[in-house]
Amino acid sequence: MLVFVINQNKKPLMPCKPSKARKLLQAGKAKVIRNTPFTIKLLFGSSGYTQPVIAGMDTGSKVVGCAAIANGKVLYQSEIYLRENVSKKMEQRKMYRRTRRGRKTRYRPSRFANRGNSTKEGRLAPSIRSKLEAHFREKRLVESLLPVTGWKVELASFDIHKITNPEVSGIGYQEGDLKGFYNVKAYVLDRDGYTCQHCRGKSKDSRLHCHHIVFRSQKGTDAPENLITLCETCHKALHNGEFKLSGNKSKTKHATEIGILKSQIRKSGWSFAETFGYETKYRREQVLKLLKTHYFDAVAICCRDDQNVEVEDSVLLKRNVSKGDYQQRTGKRSEKKIPTGKLFGLRKFDLVKTSKGIGFVKGKRSSGFFAISDLFGNKISDSVNVKKKCRRLSARSTTLVQMVQMTHSSPTCHFRQAGTVEEGVSC
Repeated sequence: MLVFVINQNKKPLMPCKPSKARKLLQAGKAKVIRNTPFTIKLLFGSSGYTQPVIAGMDTGSKVVGCAAIANGKVLYQSEIYLRENVSKKMEQRKMYRRTRRGRKTRYRPSRFANRGNSTKEGRLAPSIRSKLEAHFREKRLVESLLPVTGWKVELASFDIHKITNPEVSGIGYQEGDLKGFYNVKAYVLDRDGYTCQHCRGKSKDSRLHCHHIVFRSQKGTDAPENLITLCETCHKALHNGEFKLSGNKSKTKHATEIGILKSQIRKSGWSFAETFGYETKYRREQVLKLLKTHYFDAVAICCRDDQNVEVEDSVLLKRNVSKGDYQQRTGKRSEKKIPTGKLFGLRKFDLVKTSKGIGFVKGKRSSGFFAISDLFGNKISDSVNVKKKCRRLSARSTTLVQMVQMTHSSPTCHFRQAGTVEEGVSC
């Protein structure tokens, strides 16, 4: 485990061993500025000598891996779990705002049509923007901890047509289902024989609509397999809840998001060397002999084809969460107020050390007995008395961070929770 070092001007230097950091802290020549990952700031002038550091990133729409190497050793490795609930949270916020507007200012008109962000050119969906910013946020963090001299980034490419139709090949790419039709709607109507697929023409309604089997708000797509022909009568009945349609969610959602992220990263002005998945796999399996994880992929991205490095036995796991909660009250008539601020000096997602373990605050009670969980929401304890023997290790942030130790005793990597880095250095 290494300690990251920055100089008086907040410029990153090469990391040092915990023993050296301990001596600097005890002599009053440095101070702690971050606990996880443990970082100190020098209080005296230094030469500023650094060595070449190569950083690598394994991009993704669910999990991002990041690593940095120098002198044949891994200095930093992390795995970031991105948010998948942005769309759901926005729908929830919309509902709370709408009911609050009707409850407090009954006659105020809605203003959804005059939002400049909804019509500006080059706009990204909030869910995509959240994932894109997570990549750049991790890049800035690594550059603030280490004197990075170069970046290598793996930008994956996916064949959407191959995912939806694994048997396609050669000229089959030009002979798709939509060939000869002006648009998707024309194809769907012809495929369904210009007949309502629910009543089969019994309603005698000649007006036909194309309906999404899985709604766009529920991760449905505009692909032909997610569209069905309904007459106007059945379409209205469906939206009134008189019957339901069953369908499968999209198989290409994350592949599509990766394509958008790749395009936006290239346009951002970030200077990096692009690598490919087959190169990463070869280095990880044949040269480094490492297991399949996102942070090990990032380590392989940093390396050359014939380079072997010493792997660090600790990794930073991170999870992005929402900034806050919009719900203010609960109960049948909203008679119960929800404490959204601090309770006994703690907020939701604060990292605390208790008699029953180290974890994040998951649920708060006015009695002082809180529920705590690990980084991924798995229960550690349902009832911990935070009024006794409880210490807050870090405040809530949009990125939850936890240092864990790796064990390789089985074909899959296992993690065990490590103590705080602060304790490891100061003891």
